[in-house]
Amino acid sequence: MGQQDQRAVMLGQWPVKKVLIHLAIPSILGMVANGIYNIVDTIFVGRLGVTAIGAVSIAFPFFMMIAGVGLAVGIGSASYISRLLGMGRRAEAEKTAMTGILMVTVVGILFAALTQTFLEPMLRVFGATDTILPDAMLYSRWLLIGAPIIMLKITLNNLLRSEGSARASMTALLMGAGLNIILDPLFIFTFNMGIVGASVATVVAQAVAVAYQLWYYLAGRSYVQLSWARLRPNPEILKQIVTIGMPIFVTQLLNSAAMAMINVGAAPYGDAAVASMGVVKRVMALGMFTVFGYAQGFQPVAGFNYGARNFERLGEAIAFSVKLMTVFTVAATVLFITFSETVISWFSTDPEVLEIGSRALVALSAPFPLLGFQLVYFSLFQALGKALPAAILSFSRQGLLLIPMIIILPRFWGLNGVILAQPAADALTIAITAVLAVFISRQLRREAEAYAEAQLAQRPATQVPAKET
Repeated sequence: MGQQDQRAVMLGQWPVKKVLIHLAIPSILGMVANGIYNIVDTIFVGRLGVTAIGAVSIAFPFFMMIAGVGLAVGIGSASYISRLLGMGRRAEAEKTAMTGILMVTVVGILFAALTQTFLEPMLRVFGATDTILPDAMLYSRWLLIGAPIIMLKITLNNLLRSEGSARASMTALLMGAGLNIILDPLFIFTFNMGIVGASVATVVAQAVAVAYQLWYYLAGRSYVQLSWARLRPNPEILKQIVTIGMPIFVTQLLNSAAMAMINVGAAPYGDAAVASMGVVKRVMALGMFTVFGYAQGFQPVAGFNYGARNFERLGEAIAFSVKLMTVFTVAATVLFITFSETVISWFSTDPEVLEIGSRALVALSAPFPLLGFQLVYFSLFQALGKALPAAILSFSRQGLLLIPMIIILPRFWGLNGVILAQPAADALTIAITAVLAVFISRQLRREAEAYAEAQLAQRPATQVPAKET
């Protein structure tokens, strides 16, 4: 049985719960490893002082933009590769992989050059105060030098997942995060590089992860092979990558703008407020990464069974996923709220950071129990090819709703308004998700009934039960 046949059997015939867990675990482990790295990195930086934490928070929009490019090219390429492999067009899939790698490399180099040129004014726009700016400059400069490497790692990770190499993808994520955690104290304290050491450690760790990814391909372990002979971009490949990837990139730009506005909103209340919001964002990201990882495993199951018109399996996958993720998000919320001050103390012992950070963590945790429901349905819309509702949910939470909340709420409640902006945007996005979930559930029910009637009509007359006389 070929690789594609085995994948089809897994997605269409394995018990639903088993295949969901099987696909989700590698993604969850990889995403959680990234979340842990973000937390540990901030803990080490926190030992350098409040301004250092603030500097990392100010630079966070750069992270989002770097991830945006990597995800846009990676997911755009991966989506087309999966469909090409399903159609047996392996050579075209390999051309797409090479095109994606070339595209993200060129864009990464241009991005690094432009951001280095306008680094100081960009950091000012992101909310850097006079006291935070020097550290933010040092941290961001090295991060941006490594931007092409980080983008390439994210793209290659999505290419690996597109062919079913989930373990290789997980290994690269774990390798990068684990090495980063090891290198952080070495570069920051042992080599006495300070905040520059945190940035350099990130770039070095990501470079090692890229080296592993390229080795996996070049050693012939992948199904899709990389070859210079396949480097033949054509309009259709470029169209597919851009069409699918552009909404993702726009979403990440909105994320960057929203994070910058949070920093700007917090800046009048001091460096401690900026640092606190950055810390809380990283703590919440750990819980969110777990749900994102599960959603990556849910999506192919939903898409495959919808395409196969197996509505019973699709419904079972949706119901199980919503229940499982809700249990997780409720448990995470209880932990975040119960131990809010303890968690913030891992990053800083500054009294102001502790007070603002614990208050913000409680506030941001309030809508978290329903985040699993929201992301499961967001992934469902993507899997079913429902571009409009997926785009609405994608743009709403971190952009179309959050940005107005950041503008409006602080006018009435000051720093509390800055803190409440994200929970308010989350609550509104969940309400929109609930409305869209009702519509898609009704649509799936109608499609299932229509399909059942069509199947019944196609049965031979001898299979139709005779009426009693």
